[in-house]
Amino acid sequence: MKKKLTIENILCVFVILCPIFDIMSFIFRNTFDTKISISTFLRPIIPVIVSLYIFIKSNKKEKKFFIIVGLIYVGYALAHLAVTKTLLTGASYGGMTKEAQYILNFTFLAIYLVIYLYTFIYKPINSKKTVNIDEEKNSADILKLRKSIVIMCFIYVASIIIAIITKTSSYTYIETSTGYKGWIESGNSLSAILLLSSIITLCEIKENKSKFAIVTFILTVCYLAFVIGTRTGLLGTFLIILAYIILEIIFSKNKKAIIVGAIVLAILASLVGALGSTTIKRRKQMNTSKYTIIDEKTGEVGTMTGDMLRIKNKILDGTLEEGYMSEAQKQSVINLYNYSQKHNFEGNDTRRQQLVYNVFLVKNQKNVLAIIFGNGYETNFREMVMENELASMLLNFGIVGFCLYVLPLFVILIYSVYIAIKNRKKLNTSYVMYQMGLSLALVLSWMSGYVLFATSSMIVIVVLCVQLLNETKKVKET
Repeated sequence: MKKKLTIENILCVFVILCPIFDIMSFIFRNTFDTKISISTFLRPIIPVIVSLYIFIKSNKKEKKFFIIVGLIYVGYALAHLAVTKTLLTGASYGGMTKEAQYILNFTFLAIYLVIYLYTFIYKPINSKKTVNIDEEKNSADILKLRKSIVIMCFIYVASIIIAIITKTSSYTYIETSTGYKGWIESGNSLSAILLLSSIITLCEIKENKSKFAIVTFILTVCYLAFVIGTRTGLLGTFLIILAYIILEIIFSKNKKAIIVGAIVLAILASLVGALGSTTIKRRKQMNTSKYTIIDEKTGEVGTMTGDMLRIKNKILDGTLEEGYMSEAQKQSVINLYNYSQKHNFEGNDTRRQQLVYNVFLVKNQKNVLAIIFGNGYETNFREMVMENELASMLLNFGIVGFCLYVLPLFVILIYSVYIAIKNRKKLNTSYVMYQMGLSLALVLSWMSGYVLFATSSMIVIVVLCVQLLNETKKVKET
């Protein structure tokens, strides 16, 4: 029992529990019509226990490091909340409680990264045991971690299939009843989780030829390509399969893998062409709906969302209620309108509008503290709360927030690129696929959102970091 109850195994179980937590969250919130879920309290239990264990077992130098880092994160959280409190207005979508919840979630994501890297990458190197035993155990543990992602992915897909069969699945896009996402809150976060997990699953198939991983991968890519309805799902599926084929041609020249990959890609493309995809259906709906957004003041097709057009008109007419928006917010709405008119935005392209509005807002606020510590994620009108997470981390959580929560991912990626260039003759398919996975996570956080802000998605990113750093270590040693 003691042999099985290791920190490594506990962290692997935590990965497998991610879909269970997400399903519990969805069911609890929809059953009791509340934003608070029981999983909010259950999910942190394992990370907290593991963190305390690591802290107790760490040496004095490591303890000092953990304390300093912890104080930095606490200091940032207090500074961010203090600045945010001064910027709340009547239009703010969330308050201080919600903002504190986001900070707490991001801090836990940082904790996940620390405990997984410490357990699977750092600790084995600094262990006092013999190198041979450490390396053998470490390889086995990282293999378990990879398999746990495959199991997690299967649970997600299996639950969605059951939800669809029992007609209890929620729609990815409720307003148009398009796509199915099972008992999961966000279709975009689910797309990111499954797509990034598929990269790890592909590596498991390549290295272990696991039949379970093959079945899981086939179910996952079929769901992403045909059912969920997101661009991340459809385009991402084709991208990772094509990338895998190209990398196999470059590195291993495994004819069987190349042929099978090409056949899968051809079948998927043929089926999408013949049967269609909910993603294509969704794009057609979006192209049609943009013409239904009319600016009441001009009578023309709007270049902002309907609600933002009404707010813009009230600002111009001087009828916007007192205290609903700050002067900086009002000016940013007008700036957005002028910019969207000049560049002919589509009224339903909210992500583009959010980015432009928030850039103008930072400029108009002229607040140095807001630039350093962030101006608050939900301090704006609901449609202008950013889905573009990478930009939001910089604009809404400030330079310090970006450095604390996102910069470590860039550092790991850049380090892996440096090692790859230095040891380019030793590279393999898995190494580059993990690099692609981490890169894709950052790209998706910019283009689609619900990647960094989704706890389960961030867990997959953390596992990608572990797998990538493990590959860099192997490349350096060979």
